Amino acid sequence: MSNTVKYAELLIRISKGDEKAFSKLYDIFYPELTRHVLSKIKDQTTAEDILHDLFLSLWRNRINITEIESIPAYLYSSVRYLILAQYRKQKRRELALSDIGDIDVIQEDIPLEDRLYYRYILDEVHREIENLPEKCKQVFKLSREHYLSIQQISEEMSISESTVKKHINKAIRHLRNSSKNKFSFILFF
Repeated sequence: MSNTVKYAELLIRISKGDEKAFSKLYDIFYPELTRHVLSKIKDQTTAEDILHDLFLSLWRNRINITEIESIPAYLYSSVRYLILAQYRKQKRRELALSDIGDIDVIQEDIPLEDRLYYRYILDEVHREIENLPEKCKQVFKLSREHYLSIQQISEEMSISESTVKKHINKAIRHLRNSSKNKFSFILFF
């Protein structure tokens, strides 16, 4: 009996809810798929998660499983898709954790248009910060660039905490007003 016939019989049984047939299919492909995924993703846990998702999806959609012409081709294509999805998810996670100020025009994993737009936005924000009155600019930079608390800024500049708050609020209002016509989003500071 050829593998194609054997797989076709398994798929028919699986489509009818036969858990033993599904376990057999799992046992046939899991070791080889594991090696394949591990050759692309070096993390055992992530590889297991990918395969778990694959087989769970296969079981949930078992009613349509007989429509698959080649189960090996289907499984490998699905794994390839899940690996790419994992890469994209990891990149998004890394990008979310990175500081937008670190986005450089040289980074090739972000489209050039986006990189240039980010750089433009940052340049505009820095230009507007430089246009603030001197004390307001100092307070804002200590707050946003040096991450000092209101109390620390108050002590360092020898001004009251309420004055520090007023300067920060004034800077934020200025940045919001200046950005209204330039950008299609609201700057959060």
